[in-house]
Amino acid sequence: MFDEKMAAAVETAQKRLMQTTGQGSVLMQLAKDMDELAELADRLDPSRIDFDKGGLEKLKINAYWNRFEEYYPALKELFGRMERSRKILSNSITTVSRFCEEYRAAYDKFRSLPEDVKDEDYYHQAAVCENMSLMLENSVSEHKAAQERLTRLLTLLESSIDMAVLLAKQKSGHDVGMALGRTARTSVSGREYCENFVEMKRWLGNNK
Repeated sequence: MFDEKMAAAVETAQKRLMQTTGQGSVLMQLAKDMDELAELADRLDPSRIDFDKGGLEKLKINAYWNRFEEYYPALKELFGRMERSRKILSNSITTVSRFCEEYRAAYDKFRSLPEDVKDEDYYHQAAVCENMSLMLENSVSEHKAAQERLTRLLTLLESSIDMAVLLAKQKSGHDVGMALGRTARTSVSGREYCENFVEMKRWLGNNK
C-alpha cells in the first residue's frame, strides 16, 4: 500500500527544507558572514599586544589602531548585516517549526493506519517518511542553535567595537571610528578588550 497523500507531504517538506537551508537562505548568509567575521577577527587579534605598556610597545599599539581603523567600516557593515539576519532568523524559526508540526500531523496519521494494510510498500514509504521527519526536526534545532550563536556573537562584536573605540582614544589618542552607542562604558582596560576578543573568537570557532 502506497499512500499518495503522505508522498505529497514528503515532497512538500523537501521543498521547504531547500528554501530554509539551501542557497539564499538565512543560514547560508550567516555562514558567510561568520566566515568574514572570523577573518577580520584574525587580522585584528589583539592578544599579543599590551595596551598598558609604553616604550617600543607603543609602535605595535599604534600600528594596531591604524589597522583597526582600516577595517572598522567592514566591521560596522558586517554588524548591520548580522543584525538583519537575526531578525530574519527569528521569523525563519517560526516558519520551520510550523512546517515541522504540519508534517508531524500528517506523519502521525500515516503511522496510525491499521496493521492489516501495512504491507512491504508501506514500510518502505515509512522509512522515507521517518527520515524526512528527522531532517525537519534537525532543521529546527539547527536554526535555534544558529540563533543562540548569532545572538552571542552580536553582543561580543558590539562590545569589541565599542571597547576598541574607547581604548584607542583613551590610551593612544586614536580616533578609529564611532562606537555603536549601545554599550554604556566610560573606561576600559587592554585586558578587558583582549578577553572579549578571545571570547568572540571562541564562539566563531564553535561555528565551524
